[in-house]
Amino acid sequence: METIQQSGYTTELLERGQIEDMVWNAFITRSPQAAPYGCTWYLDVVWPGWKAIIVMEKGKMLAALPLKISKKHGIHYVFNPPLCQYVGLFFGEIEKKNATLTLALKKRLVKAIVEAMPSEVKVFNLKFAPEFDYPLPFHWAGYELHSRYSYWLDNQEDKSLLFKNFEERTRTYINKAVKTGLTVQPVENIEAIIGLTANRGAYPLDEALLKKLWDALRQQKTGTALEVRDVSGKLHAGLVYQQFQRKIIHLFSAFDAELGSQGGMSLAIWKSIEAAGPEVK
Repeated sequence: METIQQSGYTTELLERGQIEDMVWNAFITRSPQAAPYGCTWYLDVVWPGWKAIIVMEKGKMLAALPLKISKKHGIHYVFNPPLCQYVGLFFGEIEKKNATLTLALKKRLVKAIVEAMPSEVKVFNLKFAPEFDYPLPFHWAGYELHSRYSYWLDNQEDKSLLFKNFEERTRTYINKAVKTGLTVQPVENIEAIIGLTANRGAYPLDEALLKKLWDALRQQKTGTALEVRDVSGKLHAGLVYQQFQRKIIHLFSAFDAELGSQGGMSLAIWKSIEAAGPEVK
């Protein structure tokens, strides 16, 4: 553990074994950047050996940056973990009544994290949460910042209105799937869904890692897998998603390319939206 004292804050680089699951996960779930990707049970699967830079004040965690330092060809680097839309920096509950004071605090906390970055790291490439709104200290420290977009669909209680707002092509696919007898069923095992990727060359899939993560999601009671089959039982498409707080997050999907025009994938996504209760947004 490395400790840095700065402006009343204590900044520490903690190894995984020094991080208490209950304390860390409570911090993540209360963070404005809250996401399953930051929880210990998720990181332990997709990023074994991760550690974290944390900023403390009077025993209270104010900010944290999980990271895993890897090495290749003599260069130390930090890359975004697999099966994570984003990780990045998590703030604690630091909102002040005065917006100016909140901004000043964010500036100090991010600066403390940046200055605690291990000096051997030469390449740093993490995707930060959409809710992380103060990356300037990284820019001032010489990091390149690039914008990416995440789209969240509001979960309207009136699903018929939501359906009407889909593109006509999407509605056509869903209606076609229903008329031809495709049905959607939740399943406990994702082997068949993964099997649909056998001839898929779009990106490499670590099947073992995905299965291990699925086991973790099931243990946490946050994962759902859906299969779409026709009247003969043939698998058309599959979707794996997770629920975290008030969000439903699409994790993985696959479909039979020869049957793609039958609308199975669109139907699976629509059924996941329909199943979301009004409390999930």
